[in-house]
Amino acid sequence: MDQALKKRLLRCIKTGVENPTSGLGCYAMAPSDYDDLGFFFDAVCNDYHNNPGGKKTHVTNWSLDGVTGLPADGVLDLQNLGLKEELSMRVRVGRNLTSFPLPGAMSLTDRVKFEETMLSAFEVLMKNPAYGGQVYSMTPHADWKAVTGKKKNPNLIDEAKYQELVDAHVMFKVPE
Repeated sequence: MDQALKKRLLRCIKTGVENPTSGLGCYAMAPSDYDDLGFFFDAVCNDYHNNPGGKKTHVTNWSLDGVTGLPADGVLDLQNLGLKEELSMRVRVGRNLTSFPLPGAMSLTDRVKFEETMLSAFEVLMKNPAYGGQVYSMTPHADWKAVTGKKKNPNLIDEAKYQELVDAHVMFKVPE
């Protein structure tokens, strides 16, 4: 393996070296890493998904045939099934915007600009009564101001709300 490829691999595994208790510990820094470092990422993914040698093939099957307990009309409306509480959804979009690097390679400026970009999309969803919701940001005011020039991050989560969401298992816990 040449030196340039070794350096790229070291960047990809850096978080796992620095955080040995992390669940996976490696991240592609560029889309090309999946191809150029496929020997590594294929092995990691196969191990993580208990797929020795990459022999299994995932088959998506959305059929509900044979599933018991479904409503007579076959419609899975959560309210009709008795679920009245709010649902939480985390949106992972970091690998979908080609104008930004992958998360592991993002600078603070990239992260704040990425968040600003996504906020405009989330605002559209929040205005729609079918979706609604709220955005909670973990970007501190000082970082927000340094990048945007705006004094405060309008969506910064407060400690009480953060703990509430952690306790409800809908927010990841930040290592101390």
